[in-house]
Amino acid sequence: MYDQWGIADGYHDVDGVWHETPTDTREQLRTLLADAPAADPLWFVDEGTTHALMSRCRVVSEDGTLRSDADTLPADLPIGYHRLDPVDGGPSTTLVVAPRACPAPPTGLGVAAQVYSLWRHDAWGIGDLRDVAELGQHVASRGGTAVLLSPLHAPAPTLPQQSSPYYPSSRRWLNPLLIPMPGERPGGLTNEPGAYIDRDRVWGAKRQALSQRFSREAGNGEWRSWARAQGADLWRFATWNALADRHGAQWTQWPEHLRHPDSPAVADLPLHDHEFAAACEFHAWLQWVARNELRHTIAAAGLALISDLAVGSSPDGADAWMYQDLLALGVRIGAPPDPFNAAGQDWGLPPFIPSRLRAAHYAPFIAMLRTACEGMGGVRIDHVMGLFRQFWVPEGGSAADGAYVKMPADELLALIRLEATRAGTFVIGEDLGTVQDGVREAMTAGGILGTKVWWFDPAPEHWAATNLATVTTHDLPTVAGVWTGLDGGDEMGALLHAAVDVNDDALSAAVAVHAQVAASNCVLMLASVDDLAGCVERPNRPGTVSPENWSLRMPSSTEHILDEQPGRSILRALAPRNRS
Repeated sequence: MYDQWGIADGYHDVDGVWHETPTDTREQLRTLLADAPAADPLWFVDEGTTHALMSRCRVVSEDGTLRSDADTLPADLPIGYHRLDPVDGGPSTTLVVAPRACPAPPTGLGVAAQVYSLWRHDAWGIGDLRDVAELGQHVASRGGTAVLLSPLHAPAPTLPQQSSPYYPSSRRWLNPLLIPMPGERPGGLTNEPGAYIDRDRVWGAKRQALSQRFSREAGNGEWRSWARAQGADLWRFATWNALADRHGAQWTQWPEHLRHPDSPAVADLPLHDHEFAAACEFHAWLQWVARNELRHTIAAAGLALISDLAVGSSPDGADAWMYQDLLALGVRIGAPPDPFNAAGQDWGLPPFIPSRLRAAHYAPFIAMLRTACEGMGGVRIDHVMGLFRQFWVPEGGSAADGAYVKMPADELLALIRLEATRAGTFVIGEDLGTVQDGVREAMTAGGILGTKVWWFDPAPEHWAATNLATVTTHDLPTVAGVWTGLDGGDEMGALLHAAVDVNDDALSAAVAVHAQVAASNCVLMLASVDDLAGCVERPNRPGTVSPENWSLRMPSSTEHILDEQPGRSILRALAPRNRS
């Protein structure tokens, strides 16, 4: 049960044990949630439905077309954002007409990849969008239909560079490190396969080269026209980056008059400081270049690319600065204790306050969805349960002090269906961990795929078709890591050995497990590049702070990984899906 502020009385853990919400936590969260702002009316309806109106209204379509006055909502309104103006006066209502389901996903097999980890001989020390295009082409030539990418979100432009793609400065904009660099790699910039990535050194070299390119292209009218079309969102993001270059990436430590985007001092700064104005333009230009490169990559890949939308963004980053009035900055999203992590998790990400996000007509959420969907074949929503409820951990507390807070799931899901349908993008929800009743049913009804992982559920023969099927994730061990005993522990080792022939080696075990997953009824199956390459190390070890996390480069090129062992045999085991 939830109280009037949307705070849960408690929760049942995965073992069914009840945990009461701590009194101190409830009082702290009530303080954050109680101040609901006034908002213009907002109404969500399903496409093709008709409803009686409270009073006679003029119906204004999203494109500005004025329909005749009506007492009943027309059933033929297209999906989109329309307006109802009462004939007798009163506030207008924003009407959101959403489709009932997202576009259908492709069938078959594909690959999941950490973009930064991809390697080619002439790269600048980190995987980029050219690697993505080449990976897509190689997977498509072998019968694949999709490639899932790690989040492409923007980090802060400062040093040290953030290594985790799930802890971005902004989910609205792209990471300039993804921009492929032509020409010879600068001296001192290492690129050995299988080594760890030095993001700071790579970004230093790329930024210098991109700055030189910008000095030649700054007068280009095409990028300026594009930037103007992005409106205030791009300008604010570019301003935050320029301020971060000057004052550091923690905006809460900036001079006080610069800590809010609506401050007169922020607006005046580029008018009187030409160096700062040029820095803003540079960061806006970078987004234009990155977006163009992504567009070319999508066209060249030859299959459906799937973007990944992270749960949130850094409290120190651009999104937090831009949307600070809508965020609970004294809270972090996390997860309660479970067998995967006995201490629970604090992800360090501030949540949106539901009432304030709704009062803003979900504008930041819609903008992030559009970026994630634009041109992509699919989008994966990390921790999709966060659309229904979020586990809020008060800053300074532990996960044991956390509480679930209800989110406006029906409206968030409607927006996802609407934006995905407009973009022609299918949707995958990462529904692993503690999942409340009704989540998976709502996902299925809305055409959102769930996620099945062999390590959590080694019975693929029982998996429903409405899922993405995988062996592992970026947070879990590889097959080789478990088989060698270097990762996963005794329990996962026993699980793996019980599922394959006792005489198998690491290669045979990897092939056998992938064959089991490929034989499931799931509509789409993805194998990780890490398993295809036979990597022992996983991309990330949750709960640890290590320079190795999110920084391991692949041991060879994509083509080599797919043509050699174990990749070749794993793909052969998945071959029946090419014919499905």
